[in-house]
Amino acid sequence: MQIRFTPEQDAWRQEVRDFLDAELPPEMGFDVEFDEDEALWEFSVAFTKKVGAKGWLGLNWPTEYGGLARPPIDRMIMSEEFEYREAPLCGSISWGLTAGSLLAGGTEEQKRYWLPQLGRLDLHAAEGLSEPGAGSDLASLKTTAYQDGSDWVVNGQKTYTTWGTHADCLFTAARTDPNSKRHHGITMFLIPYDLPGISMTPMMNLGGGQQNHTYLDNVRVPEEYMIGEVGGGWKMIMNAFYGGGIHAGHAYYERTFAEVLEHCRREKRRGRLLIEDPLVRQQLGQLALMLEQARMLTYESVSNYNNQIPPQFGGALGVVVSKEMRPRFFEMCQEIVGPLSQLKPNRFAPMGGQAEAWYRQSYANHAGGTSQVKRMVLATRGLGLPR
Repeated sequence: MQIRFTPEQDAWRQEVRDFLDAELPPEMGFDVEFDEDEALWEFSVAFTKKVGAKGWLGLNWPTEYGGLARPPIDRMIMSEEFEYREAPLCGSISWGLTAGSLLAGGTEEQKRYWLPQLGRLDLHAAEGLSEPGAGSDLASLKTTAYQDGSDWVVNGQKTYTTWGTHADCLFTAARTDPNSKRHHGITMFLIPYDLPGISMTPMMNLGGGQQNHTYLDNVRVPEEYMIGEVGGGWKMIMNAFYGGGIHAGHAYYERTFAEVLEHCRREKRRGRLLIEDPLVRQQLGQLALMLEQARMLTYESVSNYNNQIPPQFGGALGVVVSKEMRPRFFEMCQEIVGPLSQLKPNRFAPMGGQAEAWYRQSYANHAGGTSQVKRMVLATRGLGLPR
């Protein structure tokens, strides 16, 4: 099977590459999930705002909300190029999750007001969905909100608050009907961080980044910060997660695979190049197969979206493969490079210590639900098995 892009799509890819050549020095590429260096963050925000100024953050949104109404495959091409360069695109909770929820269930007035701000990163939102007892099982959330005059009073605790220390507001879900069934009575809010009653404590992750525990203590939220309809939060969240954005994570694997391959062509073990070792060649072949598998699943997802074909297995197949493949992929990279690949950057560490960081960061796979929960979705919705 051969997959070809149209001349227009190739031209779009070249436009993205030209932008990255001009705006992203190679040494400034980094993963915004795992680095809290302030200078890098300042660059990340400035870089992302340049992307937003071109309309690319809202590439697929309708034009009336500040988007460019481009097809999903253009988003995938852009993501491939950004992932391969490790472009520090921050704010995906803003122009991804929050914007997706607004598009799914926000009022017309809210879309016209909030989306252009999110698309320029003039408004930076943090994630406020997961709770200590309601991560993958988000319908079990305990945070509450009740109406008092023209305000909503919110109480509860959130955890894994991504980019909380860098954001202007918290995109959060709260239960507004305590007597409702699990997936009902949930309402969405966009809560400014400068309101009284909000506090955070740091939560450092294994990969080197910071998430947070967020506490909401009688936070009075003006009613205009309620997103969509009262009780309509679950539908908004699900449509935001599964309804649009294309993330071409396989391009990141492609980049790392190329670096490992180059290392094997250059470095020797017991007097011969690593690339000449039959076991190493077999492992490189396995990495190449995993990489191609991830690419094909992404391409299939785009094709299904273009042809209005519902995702197989309740949309869980690609997520399970991605979450479970990542640690194995980078574990095998370490096996190829050898025992010194476990060293953090120093003069003895091969490949500048990158292999150690790749493996450590590969376990940040909880976002959007763990693979174990996705396997249950795959079994019940995809295969029709009983619970």
